[in-house]
Amino acid sequence: MKYDYIVIGGGIIGMTTAREIANRGASVAILDRQSFGNEASRVAGGILSPMRPWIENKDSIALSEKSKTLYTNFINELKNETGIDSQLIRSGLIITNKAHSQETKIWAKKNKIELIEKINIHYPKLNIPNHSILLPEIFQVRPTLLLNALYKSLQNLQVKLLENSIISHIQIDKNEFKYITLSNHKKIYSNNLIITAGAWSKLVLKSINNEVNIKPIRGQIINLRSNKSIIDKIILDGAYYLIPRHDNNILIGSTMEDVGFINKTTDLAKDQLLQWGYSIIPQLIETKLVSHSAGLRPAASDGKPLIGLVTNFKNIYINSGHFRKGILQAPASAKLLADHLFGEPSFMDIHNFSLEYRNNTKKIA
Repeated sequence: MKYDYIVIGGGIIGMTTAREIANRGASVAILDRQSFGNEASRVAGGILSPMRPWIENKDSIALSEKSKTLYTNFINELKNETGIDSQLIRSGLIITNKAHSQETKIWAKKNKIELIEKINIHYPKLNIPNHSILLPEIFQVRPTLLLNALYKSLQNLQVKLLENSIISHIQIDKNEFKYITLSNHKKIYSNNLIITAGAWSKLVLKSINNEVNIKPIRGQIINLRSNKSIIDKIILDGAYYLIPRHDNNILIGSTMEDVGFINKTTDLAKDQLLQWGYSIIPQLIETKLVSHSAGLRPAASDGKPLIGLVTNFKNIYINSGHFRKGILQAPASAKLLADHLFGEPSFMDIHNFSLEYRNNTKKIA
């Protein structure tokens, strides 16, 4: 069988992209070198907000804002299709970093975003500084449940799911993709190829003599379990965050480590995350450590994802480089690329995320 599209990479971006395309009537195969959703997506926090919007790229911010408007329907559709509730919850977010609190106030006023000051008085048992602020309209989603829902949705859509599939060769003829050969010598033919391989996207493109400026950044998280509810708000302090779940699990993350493709956990990171958590919420010392995980996040050099046609190829596309915003930006990124592929008008210009745009911008500079 020859598919309309092959998607390389079975994380949140790859599965959402495959679903968006399959929903429009195309035949799709999606493959990953391991089980789906087993890398950066599995160790994501699921905060549906940029961490520091006042310094982020304007195109990336626009993509995030569009995604936020899509999320309710996205989650409801998946629940109706699969019966899996991905737990989209309005948690609100407390910012404790002093400098970031001040920047957030300026940004919120400019963009008419609701915020609440002196939030610490509502949490007397926690070590929340008096300069902290609350953004009450911030939502979260449970990444593991979302990945499970997407997987089942793809099954329902009869998308070909190829897990633990190692690519040995990508056949190109006159700048046009033809087929993929797997390590078991099986060939998979398709009219188009979409690369959603996260931190590994650079290696996939390198194998076909193309370059993309994406690098892996390791993020480690820990999951704690309490026998009672301790906090109902997300807490953000610089790069660190604490996310309470419905079932009294509490996720603490995340490190940002430039260590290449090493995705092992370290005791040092675990201790740092625990100590930060204890410093904010002393009661956490009574909780149980359930898990400690690491994943490699795909960081693009200019802070926004790469979406669109890969330079010098007729039918190879990319949707990658979302760094810590893969869960947040997945619905809008998939829609933007699918709109382009099917020749439909979209909510913003995909050209702003393309490799060609970046290359031309560098030449002008």
